[in-house]
Amino acid sequence: MAEINKTLTEFENFIQVLIVSLLGWDITNPVKTNDVKIAWEEGGQPAASITDNVVYIECFEVDTPYNRAREEIDIWEISPDEFTKETSYTRQMQVNLILYGPDSFDNAQTIRDNIFYPDNQLTLQQNHIYLVHDISSPKRVPEYFQGLWWKRIDMSLRFNELVVKSISVPAITSIEVGIYDDNGNLIADITE
Repeated sequence: MAEINKTLTEFENFIQVLIVSLLGWDITNPVKTNDVKIAWEEGGQPAASITDNVVYIECFEVDTPYNRAREEIDIWEISPDEFTKETSYTRQMQVNLILYGPDSFDNAQTIRDNIFYPDNQLTLQQNHIYLVHDISSPKRVPEYFQGLWWKRIDMSLRFNELVVKSISVPAITSIEVGIYDDNGNLIADITE
């Protein structure tokens, strides 16, 4: 098996495309893709208009007993030139979604419903990511900003992600042995 070890940025980018797809938005449209943001704008939040439907994504590894366990399965592959050790384990990731806009509640429900569809489950599995099916209900948390109450919904998703790491150690392909007499003279040279 090849190494499987997504960086946080790779995981966030995957989740961003997944959320755009779950919402039924066009993933080829940069405007809609930009409406699902991986991080807050540096200038403050929320930076969108009160009438814009925007989703913010926060991804992080979860500190749970399951995530701390390293029930590693070591597989050694031997070739003429090297030994390769593969170690696999499960990393649990949490994705917090913060949705703003007039359709924020409906969008949260759409994400929650659509993520269970077989096509979306297959997309997750093909990327070695598996949904933890215990999804809590979206929470309505209106936010007071610039003298207005913004519609805001918070929800979380958890995923188990397969991680496979490989370490290769060069194999000894030959060995040379020299036999010397008491005076330091080479008597025999053996190479295997």
